Amino acid sequence: MQELAHHLSGLGRGRALWKALSQGYFPAEADHIIGAGGMREAKHKNWGSFGWEVTKESLANCGTRKLLLRMEDGAEIETVLIPSFDGSRTTVCVSSQVGCNRACSFCATGRMGFIRNLSADEILAQVFYARRAARLAEMPPLDNIVFMGMGEPLNNAQAVKLALRQLTDGNMFAFGRSHISVSTVGPTPNAIRQMVDMPARLAWSVHAATDDVRKQLVPTTAHTMEELRDAFAEVLLHRGKEHLFVEVTMLDGINDSPDHAQAMVQLLSTLPGRTRVNLLPYNDIGHLSYRPSSPETIEEFQRILQAGGLVATVRSTRGAGEAAACGQLATLTSKHRAAQGSLQQ
Repeated sequence: MQELAHHLSGLGRGRALWKALSQGYFPAEADHIIGAGGMREAKHKNWGSFGWEVTKESLANCGTRKLLLRMEDGAEIETVLIPSFDGSRTTVCVSSQVGCNRACSFCATGRMGFIRNLSADEILAQVFYARRAARLAEMPPLDNIVFMGMGEPLNNAQAVKLALRQLTDGNMFAFGRSHISVSTVGPTPNAIRQMVDMPARLAWSVHAATDDVRKQLVPTTAHTMEELRDAFAEVLLHRGKEHLFVEVTMLDGINDSPDHAQAMVQLLSTLPGRTRVNLLPYNDIGHLSYRPSSPETIEEFQRILQAGGLVATVRSTRGAGEAAACGQLATLTSKHRAAQGSLQQ
């Protein structure tokens, strides 16, 4: 903030520049926000654009919009804009890594493998370009952010925390912390403890409550579910009155039986607060072994969770037609590489 203010000859123009950025304007095109003098300085310093580029934009029938964003080194990530059903707001799903090393078997990103971490600036760039795309497409206001895109946020915690500080800074992007969610598989108890000071809502991509099924779905799981659960409980106690959000991808015959639901109740019922579980119908990524659970099976799973004292909702699938739904994000070059690998097996 101070550096921007220095370059633009004063704190007022620095704040005006951040206002322009937060609305998705390049500095050199925001004379109506930062003033003609600030615009001249921005052009002089070549701040008309950044080193990143949206190379592809696709639109699903439901209104979900996916951006393919190329970084300065040529690496690509996907960012998704999701309008609410009632048309009141837009949520952006951002990535924290190029690829992912958690290797979740039902997730396209997990099949990419890990390429590199994103910097805080690259995370913020996704919000900038999402705001820009939403404004140009006349979408509802973008006021929610979910770290549920490509990558595991806790494997890049330093950059994610820095981005969160700037996203919630009132002089920068000015998002309320209740409008940002960080979702993690919970790599280790120590990694989970890094969330204690994150200015965002916390979400656990649990997917299965028993160690054997969790290991099948998330092969990199190295701790018991109780150990991971206890780490979340510790974090929640330090953060005060706060609920944990939990995500379960529903897979036919894998993790969706009444016994699986009872195990989920047993795992989560000791957490502080009233845990809120989102049941996510599986989105196809071409894995021959996986199919989505039936609506009736999901409804029964939900009923068992609710009877056990948990808040349980079923999330509607958005963006599947453009491979923009939960679990489907993977860059084209990586998709091609994964397809080639599967043909060789």
